[in-house]
Amino acid sequence: MSSQKSIIERLKNKLRLSSIGKHRIISKGKALMPVRADAINYLRRDIRLPSIDHREIMNKGKNLLPAPYRAIGDLGHSIQLPEINTDDLVQKGKDLIDVRSYYENYFYSKISRYSIPSLSMMYANSKFKTSIYKAGDPQPCLDEIFYKYESLIPFGKEYWFAIFTSLDGRKPMQLVATFGRRNSRRSVIDNLEVSGLNAVDGVLTTGAFVWCFDGKKKLFVPPVQTQTVADGTSIVTSGDGLDIAITGTAPEYRVGIKNGAITGDFRLVKPGAGISEEVLNELKMGLNYQVYNLYYNFEGTLNGSEYKGRCYLQKVILSTPMVPWYWCRVVFRDGSFLVFFKPYFGSKEYNYVLRNKGVFYSAKHDRLFWFYNIDVACDSKKSFWRFRSSGDDYALDFSVKSYADHRFNFRSGGVFNYHEFMVNVKKFSFSADGGKVTVSHKDVGPGAGLVEDATGILI
Repeated sequence: MSSQKSIIERLKNKLRLSSIGKHRIISKGKALMPVRADAINYLRRDIRLPSIDHREIMNKGKNLLPAPYRAIGDLGHSIQLPEINTDDLVQKGKDLIDVRSYYENYFYSKISRYSIPSLSMMYANSKFKTSIYKAGDPQPCLDEIFYKYESLIPFGKEYWFAIFTSLDGRKPMQLVATFGRRNSRRSVIDNLEVSGLNAVDGVLTTGAFVWCFDGKKKLFVPPVQTQTVADGTSIVTSGDGLDIAITGTAPEYRVGIKNGAITGDFRLVKPGAGISEEVLNELKMGLNYQVYNLYYNFEGTLNGSEYKGRCYLQKVILSTPMVPWYWCRVVFRDGSFLVFFKPYFGSKEYNYVLRNKGVFYSAKHDRLFWFYNIDVACDSKKSFWRFRSSGDDYALDFSVKSYADHRFNFRSGGVFNYHEFMVNVKKFSFSADGGKVTVSHKDVGPGAGLVEDATGILI
């Protein structure tokens, strides 16, 4: 303790702190108090607030009160409202009642083109449930889907596709024919502007295009505006030198295409085995998307040359925006096929995947195998593509090479780039059930099909 005190004393001597007396502090405070009082009195004199007489305020209020009543009286005299004759009112009412039915019909005929349909109309195809059907199974007839137009909500979409794939040659013949619309006053496909509102007098305005690889070269019919007519047993779209017709009923249909650059006539027949029909009808987050597929064999001619292979007719109905996606479907000589769909929000590098699912049908096993979380990779030129997926009891790895491609651009309500690639399969391997099921490229034979790489967004 003595050592600590000595240290403190030495520290005080070095710092030389002056002593502070409490009496000195008190005297300084007393000296400041009169100054503050003088300052307050000076401020009062300087502001000079006027005195307020409450009786003067009351008199001013009394003078204001009668003013509204006088103003209302003057207004009533100046307006001079006319006398109302009840007989005239009754007669005018009778005149309106007589023409009410006419105006109601006129009103509904106009508004029906633009109004949002009721829920029953929006989902009129609800009886068609999501399912995949084998050729020998009972299955719904899709004629009432293919041979009719939908009453779409604003910016809803419907498209028809006829896609043909031959498996002969190093670069097989493939053809894509499509027509459809978006329910809006204005849509732009490449350089074509088209209105796709709901049908008027049984006629639908659509956009249509066709492109193909004929085994030697790519051919293309650019988008044109067409008039589409369906009668329950067929649907035909025609305009600006292009005609596409789908006719017939299960188990046999016919597709005809007429244009100066591409002319085709194809007979479609339901296969005796394998998968022949698929329905996808989903409602997610209040939005509905429907896809109807007929998987048939075909034989026919394209620009005078004969071909045969696999095809599918497709109808797509959407009440959703179009978002980026990867899609692929390839068919093999033995009747096997593979398809997957991977839509997403965002960019290719940073995105939120909405769905990542596919199915492989093995003709060797007559069985469907589902796979998930597909990894998609391609080179910078998008010539070589590789797709991989693995799970607890399966593994999939296959590669394709593009030999023809075409890009379409949709605008108005967004920008959407729809890039299609015709591909043939270079490598394929699949295993499941802990290795008990194996399918090689040799097992399925040559394969070909389409890959889609879509970017952008379209409302």
